[in-house]
Amino acid sequence: MKRRGWLGGLLGAVLLAACATPRAPVLPDSAGGEDFSLTGRVLVRQGERAEVLRMYWHHLAAADKVSLETSLGQTVAEIDLDDEIGRAKLADGRELSEEDDLVLARKLLGSPVPLRRFADWVRAQTPASAVVERDDQGRVLRAHESDWQLAYSGYGDFAATPDLPSLVEARRADILVRLKIEEWTRGRQP
Repeated sequence: MKRRGWLGGLLGAVLLAACATPRAPVLPDSAGGEDFSLTGRVLVRQGERAEVLRMYWHHLAAADKVSLETSLGQTVAEIDLDDEIGRAKLADGRELSEEDDLVLARKLLGSPVPLRRFADWVRAQTPASAVVERDDQGRVLRAHESDWQLAYSGYGDFAATPDLPSLVEARRADILVRLKIEEWTRGRQP
């Protein structure tokens, strides 16, 4: 069960009581899509441990709800993050709650991971302090933020969101999070 907690924490960001099934897509909103939902597969590797999970993520302004499932549909973790607190409900029934996302991540995986940064990272949004490499269309290809190396590809894979990547990698020391996004939706869910 400890391994599942490790994965849930890392991806609560990533990574972050969420839905167990994807919702019907909505059209992008006119404000550029601050709110979003995505569905995808995520590989989490730390050292010799690795796991691939399904992820359903809903981001509404300053709150994130993430559900992680095995390939057979069993929920591994449900994670809620907002500006004030992060909560994780694990498959074994344990519930964790922390104000600091780095502390929550440390409890779940033994390493501080900036869970609240993943909502920006999946959209290739970096702070001014990040070192960024862009393509000829101005889209982020690689970024170095704090001690995290980020890589982006698959822009234009989705007609409704050509400015968003379909593959995101975040690396730090022996941690790798690779998210293959299968569906992007902008705007609030019905």
